[in-house]
Amino acid sequence: MKQPLLVFIFLLAAIALRAQNSPRPELSVYPNPTTEFVSVQDQADAVGQLNVFNILGKKVKTFEASKGEHYFMGDLPKGVYLVQLVGKNKQVLKSQKVEKR
Repeated sequence: MKQPLLVFIFLLAAIALRAQNSPRPELSVYPNPTTEFVSVQDQADAVGQLNVFNILGKKVKTFEASKGEHYFMGDLPKGVYLVQLVGKNKQVLKSQKVEKR
């Protein structure tokens, strides 16, 4: 009983260590606050999609990401939005609050 438990603990520790050491891309949405367009700082070209949610949690916009692109938010009402950056493997990389003026 002790040996399988030790193996399990060792595996958990190895997975946790690997997760800590895996490089995370530097990501940010700018300018913040914005009036019409936002861009994504993504040196690793890891972002595949942007989802924009209103304060109630309703998805109001979706963009397919491409390097150097500007994303139009000028048609949204003034307020606070959550921009979710989704990787090319469909994993959420980061969520950032953006104010639209």
